[in-house]
Amino acid sequence: MNQNKIQYLKNASTWCYFFVTLSYHSYAQQTDSIFKNYNKIELAKIDSVIKKYDEKDKLKYLSILPNLSYNLNQNVFNVGISLSNLSNYYQTKKRNEIEMEKLHFQLIENKNNSIDKFSIEYESITNTYEVLRLELDNRKISEELFNLKKSQYVNNKITLETWLMIQDNYQKSSILLVVKCKNLIAKMKQFELKIKNSCFEQEFKYLSINLPNQ
Repeated sequence: MNQNKIQYLKNASTWCYFFVTLSYHSYAQQTDSIFKNYNKIELAKIDSVIKKYDEKDKLKYLSILPNLSYNLNQNVFNVGISLSNLSNYYQTKKRNEIEMEKLHFQLIENKNNSIDKFSIEYESITNTYEVLRLELDNRKISEELFNLKKSQYVNNKITLETWLMIQDNYQKSSILLVVKCKNLIAKMKQFELKIKNSCFEQEFKYLSINLPNQ
């Protein structure tokens, strides 16, 4: 292999890597945008849980408040502080801080895991949509063939039996496409509810326009 071919392959490999990387970053940015609202809502929920946990923990300071008593004989107030309560309070406070940090980490991890699952589901839905769109685009050819056969039947170039078979096959393919479209639309709506974002508006519009007549 000469040097020109080697250099050509190197350049091709570099460009291929560049476009794959660019596509990956473009997809990552798109999914980040899709899950932005869900991420914001879930973070607010996490902050609310942590805040309630923290406020509940702060009430435990009451256990270390000094005891007040009044000595009638000496006519003085006595203030008593329990070292045991004080020690237990700080030990419990430290332990609760650790538990709160663990809880916060767990909630964040759960949120991120959910987004990872949603990303896989989103990719599956978009892949299904692209395949279905190809089928719907290809249906235009099927319609032309159907109309051609219809014209042939009208002009007695094909038999009634053949024409009925053509109609039956065409109707079955139409029903199958309608079922695929409606199933996908249902999945898209469910997905939007889960991530709290209307991310399939263009897809809904295309499917509604190109949905085969039933």
